[in-house]
Amino acid sequence: MVLTNVGQSHVSSLKNFSFDFYYDVDKLSKKFPKVKFISQDEFQKWTEEQYNKPDVIHVYLENSKRNPNFTVKDNTAYFDRLLSEYRMDRFDLRLNNSAIFKRIHIGNMGHSSRHGNKNDKLKKRLTTELKSNAEVMLIKHDVIRGPIFERLSPMPYALHITKAASKLAEKLKPYIAIHWRMEQGQVGLMPQCSKSLVTFLKNLTLNTGITNIYFATDYPLVNNKDKNNKVRSQSSSFNYIGNKHHTAMKILNSSFNLNTWVSTHALDYLQLYPMGGEKIQEELSGGGIQGIFDKLMLINSDYFIAGPKKCCRYSSTFTYNIMEARQKLFKNNGTIKNTVGRWKL
Repeated sequence: MVLTNVGQSHVSSLKNFSFDFYYDVDKLSKKFPKVKFISQDEFQKWTEEQYNKPDVIHVYLENSKRNPNFTVKDNTAYFDRLLSEYRMDRFDLRLNNSAIFKRIHIGNMGHSSRHGNKNDKLKKRLTTELKSNAEVMLIKHDVIRGPIFERLSPMPYALHITKAASKLAEKLKPYIAIHWRMEQGQVGLMPQCSKSLVTFLKNLTLNTGITNIYFATDYPLVNNKDKNNKVRSQSSSFNYIGNKHHTAMKILNSSFNLNTWVSTHALDYLQLYPMGGEKIQEELSGGGIQGIFDKLMLINSDYFIAGPKKCCRYSSTFTYNIMEARQKLFKNNGTIKNTVGRWKL
């Protein structure tokens, strides 16, 4: 199995960094001992070394609520996109008329659920459709946000990130962690949301005696602008940042000393990474490795606080994953004081 590159919170062959920049490959190998993993660079070298270039089957998986049926289409028109958009010609494969292209819509069978029959049927149908003598199988998916089959435990993060997060967590302990994802919050309410958060934090710090605060947000923590000179957020889906957002942050910053991945210089060590410099700066200017770092800091905090409705993106997979991890820690040790708390507007 080829572990494709990563970058800007995505796993993609188009990204700049090897898979182990985000994830612990050694632990992954121990978890799946029967699977042989190789990096994207190793795969590319393997294709270059082959005299008879490998045949390819490319499968495009998709799922839409509008279509509940399992459908399969031969999709030869996808060939041009495979070359121009995904740049598969970087790999020395037999990308010609012998390549097989399939577009598979998994329908309502493609939901990880407690209904084993659905999963079994989907596995059988995909197994049938994916049978091929091709040496290389390329798979891309779209609009599939969760596991297709049974739910697996999260992939272990790279040791260099977990070490950096542990180092800062030990320095701040005990600390309160806040996750404010401003995206989807009502813009006009941002200043009032901030004032309410300040009141909530003052009461919490008074009652607990904890004064250290770690703050994670999609609000831009570094001075970063796009080609149109607009301020870029930490999230690719948070596109509008206005004066109300700036005012909200000024209210919060004037009330507390907020520790962030920027202010603590916790990720400065990445500049020494073999592919440092501009590529690291690009990675840190949007959603990327700092999101993993933030998640680890939020998971291991004494108290975890998230935003209320109208102030943030309330239904967030990121927040849910933190809550789930904290629930396990809450049961297993005595350092976690809550799963999640939300301030009130």
